[in-house]
Amino acid sequence: MSVVKSSFTRTALAAALAVSATAGAMTISAAPAQAASSVGGTITTSEVMLRANNWYQRDVPYDQGSYATDITGSKSYRQDCSGFISMAWRLSSSENTDSLDNRARTTRVALSDLQPGDALDNDPGDGSIKGTGHVILFDHWINKATGQFAFIHEANPQDDMMAGSDYLSGGSDGRIAGHPAGEYFGLRYNKIAADAPNPAPVSNAGTITASTTSDNTAHVSIVGTDGSLWSTDANYTGGGWSGAWGRLDGSGLKAVTSVTVNDVVHVYALGSTGRVYTKDADYNTGQWSTGWVEVPGGASGAQGLTASATGTTVHLQVIGSDGALYTTDASYGGGGWAGSWTRLDGSALKALTSVTVNDVVHVYALGSTGRVYTKDADYNTGQWSTGWAEVPGGASGAQGLTASATGTTVHLQVIGSDGALYTTDANYGGGGWAGSWTRLDGSGLKAITSTVTGNTMHIYAIGSTGKVFTKDADYNTGQWSTGWAEVPGGAQA
Repeated sequence: MSVVKSSFTRTALAAALAVSATAGAMTISAAPAQAASSVGGTITTSEVMLRANNWYQRDVPYDQGSYATDITGSKSYRQDCSGFISMAWRLSSSENTDSLDNRARTTRVALSDLQPGDALDNDPGDGSIKGTGHVILFDHWINKATGQFAFIHEANPQDDMMAGSDYLSGGSDGRIAGHPAGEYFGLRYNKIAADAPNPAPVSNAGTITASTTSDNTAHVSIVGTDGSLWSTDANYTGGGWSGAWGRLDGSGLKAVTSVTVNDVVHVYALGSTGRVYTKDADYNTGQWSTGWVEVPGGASGAQGLTASATGTTVHLQVIGSDGALYTTDASYGGGGWAGSWTRLDGSALKALTSVTVNDVVHVYALGSTGRVYTKDADYNTGQWSTGWAEVPGGASGAQGLTASATGTTVHLQVIGSDGALYTTDANYGGGGWAGSWTRLDGSGLKAITSTVTGNTMHIYAIGSTGKVFTKDADYNTGQWSTGWAEVPGGAQA
């Protein structure tokens, strides 16, 4: 079981982000916390989570003899686990763990069918309050295929409000929030109503990224034409696609890249003025960080970016306003950001991608004529290669590129001048470059990215209408999938 003391929270309702041109930083302008429900009335899932997160952010102390106000300030609820659930659902009274399990109030649901705003209770409604009764609020699935989920609860007098993650099985100790996992059952408030689904994002050509976590889940993000970040997931061990795009935050974003370190996906984006920002998705806890933080060093006017990692250090590169390559590092093992950008070389670069093989970061760039070049940063020696070398095969007119690795082989793809996908390989274990580009399929492609699970590379592309498509290369069999499959969720232009 993983428990996180009140340090940050998953925001249930979207907050608007704006770029401050004067300060060069992103600031949060949160949506006003106004309830749409009435006491004891129908309430939406998002309002339940907003109310719950309000107590979490306030770290309301656990005290069965005291009451605390809800987000409206107009009604108070008992400060214990069942009082917290009563508050989140906006019930007319503070119920207990036993009385919450009442068919006039709730319906039992299978734990595997839990949805945000549901509860896990261990006290059956038999009229006798269980001495070890406890109830927690289900936040969201981290990995439904494995039963891993996130929750919030008013824990106990020592810990007060807490957020945590666990498995329906209880994990290694067989317990959820300190109680036997097998005793819990799911409860859904009878008056909870689903929110209207997010509209499908309108994709912004040229802005797509993907990273993979250790459970073989690919996390794909795009920037919509609304300038915000949108994300969806695919579990390649059997869970499949989530089926929807979730809108996060951001305003005026114009490029995005990402990299995974210890199951935390670090996302980096260019703001409207070319400044560089970051936010994180921690898939150990299932939490996104709140808001965007500017990457130290004062970059502005950047035109493209890429990120790779060696160990717990991320190496972030951008194309500067002068068309040259700039680099900075962040040690997520404790050293933090370098705090400055180092100018390397290059001119008129127009797109970047990178991948790590044996602690060597291979950077690939499109030049002004669409030819493809590469240079390396060897973090075994601390040396960058001198100059740029053209990737063999004579590509020209390329409009976008991506790179992934299986073992010591890098698989490099570009969008050709005809809008189709082309691929070539480099074996850095000694075989060198293939020496030619192979045309695959596709037409009107606007942006590509890739990631690897096992020995399979997954390509994601934005098509001419803004829809997002995917195809795979299985390097166990040496076969590419036939055609392109649309990523579920309906992203469109």
